[in-house]
Amino acid sequence: MTLAELNGLGDAAAVRELLRCCGSTRWAHEMAGARPFASMDAMTAAADTISAGLDRADWLEAFSTHPQIGSSGSGGSSGSSGSNGDWSAAEQAGAASASSDVLARLSEANREYEARFGYIFIVCATGKSAEEMLQLLEGRLDNDPLIEIRIAADEQRKITRLRIARLLESSGRITTHVLDTSRGCPGASMRVVLEIRNGDAWSRVGQGTTDANGRLATLTEDRPMIAGDYRLTFDTGGYLRARGAADAFFPDVTITFTVADASAHFHVPLLLSPFGYSTYRGS
Repeated sequence: MTLAELNGLGDAAAVRELLRCCGSTRWAHEMAGARPFASMDAMTAAADTISAGLDRADWLEAFSTHPQIGSSGSGGSSGSSGSNGDWSAAEQAGAASASSDVLARLSEANREYEARFGYIFIVCATGKSAEEMLQLLEGRLDNDPLIEIRIAADEQRKITRLRIARLLESSGRITTHVLDTSRGCPGASMRVVLEIRNGDAWSRVGQGTTDANGRLATLTEDRPMIAGDYRLTFDTGGYLRARGAADAFFPDVTITFTVADASAHFHVPLLLSPFGYSTYRGS
């Protein structure tokens, strides 16, 4: 969705879209009424201003739409379906590779937190490992409830800002193609995996197989693209062996790159030969 499209929606439709960013109905209605926004910066500034005027009931409503940290479950109705569930999963991707011990400690600390404060632990989890989230959770258990609600509200504000960016970043994508320079033809039927860095771990974003023209354009179709470090891994060994190579010098090729502008198109090709390869940012 573009900013112009959001500005042009009717009030009810705009509220539905904005609830994907923050589960407070009061926040969504006030944001819809604040349109049109001249820029995304103006929109996020308005989001911060409206957030500052919310009360405890509004924050609790927003908190209730999030899944628990480290849980595969989902939150309330306005934040748990469709792309919202995908957004939550992407935000908490650092927990996906956590050990069973860390997940058990997260579960216990979550129960203790909710019993103490009356709502689930809220943290802007994007880019954080499970261990980092656990450390933050345990560190906030002893907070005064009046202080903790303000901390949780500020974490919700950070999440909201990231989700506004995601809402308006639907044009961003990552594509690739493979050229077999030894044969002078496209590298068809090669498996490719796309991942994003989350702390010290990598989380899968998409995967697929190059078509007859050596191209693959569906790697980022299943979720909104966000800024960060990405890597493409090409199954060059499988491709070369399928074409009669007795030994593949490169069993796979990994290309790591940084996406700073998540609204842009990043085309990262692979030029492959049996004993060498190169890449570049294409278009």
